[in-house]
Order: sequence, then C-alpha cells, then structure tokens
Amino acid sequence: MTKEKALEIFASKFMGTSDLKIVEAVKPITKIITLENKYTLFNENEKADFFYYVINGNIKLSKISHDGKEIIIRIVHNNEIFAEAVLYGRNTYPVNAVSINKTYLLAISISGFKELCFTNQEFMLKLFITMSHQLRYFVDMVNDLTSADTTSRLLKYLYNLKAKTGSSTITLPISKRDLAMLLGAAPETVSRIFTKLQNDGVISFNGKEITIIKNINDYIN
Repeated sequence: MTKEKALEIFASKFMGTSDLKIVEAVKPITKIITLENKYTLFNENEKADFFYYVINGNIKLSKISHDGKEIIIRIVHNNEIFAEAVLYGRNTYPVNAVSINKTYLLAISISGFKELCFTNQEFMLKLFITMSHQLRYFVDMVNDLTSADTTSRLLKYLYNLKAKTGSSTITLPISKRDLAMLLGAAPETVSRIFTKLQNDGVISFNGKEITIIKNINDYIN
C-alpha cells in the first residue's frame, strides 16, 4: 500500500473529508508501517514517538498482570486509532501492542501532530469532532462489555463487528481464547454460548467465520 493511498483512507474514513489540504498537512508527519502476524509494535513503558491509525488489520492491546497473565485491554480494528493516550502528557506507551494478522498502519508523529494542531485550526477542528465521536463509541463499548451478562457481551461484540464491516458474515479477528479474555469469561463458557446461539438459530459459525442470522438486539439483555 502506498502512503498516498493510506492518507486518502485516513482523511476520508477517519477524518470524514476528501479535502486535499488535510492530506497534505498530515503527509510530512506520517509514515506507513506493515506488520506481519504476531509482530510486537511496542511494549508497555517503551518511549512513545508515534500514535497509530489502522488502515487494515487488527492490533491487540494488552498488559501483563503481576502474576504474569496477559490481560487484553482492547482489540483495535480498521479505521481506529490507538496509543492516543500519549497525546495527553504521557511519554511512554501504557500497554503492549501486537498485530494479530497482517496489518497496515499509519504512524503519526506525536511532536509533528501537536505542532500541526497549533498551526492548522481547520485540521484541529475536524480532528476534535472525529475523536469526540470515537471516544463516545469506546465509552459505549466499554459499558456494553462490562454491564451485561456474558451472552449479551458476546452478542454486542458481534454486533459491533457487523456494524464496522457492514456484513452479516464476519470473521473473528482474534482467537476464541483471546475473545474470552476480552469478555472476562472462561474459554469453555464462550464456546458453550457460541454452540447455544447456533442451536437457537441466532448465528452459524465455521471456525472464525460467523454469520449473523437473526436480529442480535432481540437477544441482548
């Protein structure tokens, strides 16, 4: 993927504009990064020079607990940014970031980004609106994944994937084990829920490929 194409995707899908001035403004402070599957982009407490936008692929953000267990914080999908916490006073990354398939990223220089916000008010305004929408989406997602039973949390996760892809047939970007960790449930519990949902005709699945058959909202508590 060329940098020009990546910037076009960033401007149109994330910033919501086709304005070439925005593309040209961002171009000097960005670079394309291609990650193979299971590549560590950065580790927790590593010095932060960039935050990132996912052009295509998925990134797993995680922390390691005191007893050495991995805790999945978030799975980052297409058209989402991550490591943006470093824009608010941190100079190190708060989590580990690992690709979970081949992933294309737009790396955005933190220092260059801050300078651009000071010198380009139009860019700052568009970005503020975009990041406000994304923050609301993340808050809603966290609420959904913490305030309901495991079945509802799983269904909401599948619903969000369907909304992002625009298709009733989706492919899980992570293993079912990692999905269970994300949902705060045991892997066998998630497996039983998948089987029950298939038996009830809500979904059908073959490996990681899932087809949503019925209206998920009818089954979310």
